[in-house]
Amino acid sequence: MVFLTGSSGLVGSHLLYALAEKGTPVRAMYRSKASIKTVQKIFAYYNFLNETDYSTESIDWIQGDILDTTSLNITMKGVSTVYHCAAMVTFLKADFHTCMKVNRQGTANVVNACLANNVEKLCYVSSTAALGTASDIITEKTIWTPGREVSGYSISKYSAEKEVYRGAAEGLKVSIVNPCLILGPGNWNQSSLTLLKAALKTPPFYTTGSNAIVDARDVANFLILLSESAESEEKYLLIGENISFRGLFTKICSQLKVNRPKYKLSPALAKGTAFLLEHFLRFFGKKSSVSIESMQSAYKTSSYCNDKAKERFDYTFISVDDSIKNAINGRLDD
Repeated sequence: MVFLTGSSGLVGSHLLYALAEKGTPVRAMYRSKASIKTVQKIFAYYNFLNETDYSTESIDWIQGDILDTTSLNITMKGVSTVYHCAAMVTFLKADFHTCMKVNRQGTANVVNACLANNVEKLCYVSSTAALGTASDIITEKTIWTPGREVSGYSISKYSAEKEVYRGAAEGLKVSIVNPCLILGPGNWNQSSLTLLKAALKTPPFYTTGSNAIVDARDVANFLILLSESAESEEKYLLIGENISFRGLFTKICSQLKVNRPKYKLSPALAKGTAFLLEHFLRFFGKKSSVSIESMQSAYKTSSYCNDKAKERFDYTFISVDDSIKNAINGRLDD
């Protein structure tokens, strides 16, 4: 029996389907009935696409929360492997303390429950945000350093990794993956899929930064490879392709058949507007869809190396074009 947190998220839902393909008994934590419906939609999409008939009814659903240590300890009894996918993704400064609570303390709780229940292995879904950016090509060895432009989300995921390594020091086998922007079927109002919704509105402007894209299916499949591996205390950058934001939006707009962005957006104007929106809407008790930290990221030029993942497991990542196509075809928020 394996146990999964964050079951309805982009990674979690794809991991559940991948585990169903392997016939692996799964216990999944959920927070609301809506979470289960999300997973059911993902299963229905891939069942149609792959001509399969996997069901979510075989999953042992347990309602709970990673901040509830009692429920975690109960749900992990008899579990051999834990996939910790649950996280809070936010770049709003007002959310920092909540983000730290969910990502760091929640991960600490998962680690403690693993140790208490003699779990054989913990596979943790971190982020490229937990890696340093001080080199031209970012690898698993690039050292994370604090700074003015380091986001609160970055701090929370780096801190969460420290909790995972603390578990390793106490005898728990662990593996960490650091995916970049993840694309896949899901709700376009959430996580990195908001990029698709933004492109659908045919924005005339683009930012000059770059990042990388990885397919949700790759993240799920690689997690399973790591869970079956005997190695411990290794981390892997999961990168499908490095790409500029202009190039990414051009590809997305092409597949959506809408106009691509043509004009370069001034960094000063973008960051100034984000600053005003974040603070103005916060004053009225609302949250902005853009933030100062997200705009800073939009102008960073980051290039990541996936050689370790490809070479150690002879792994081939899905192309960005295929990832975009799959994400568009599997939109769930219509």
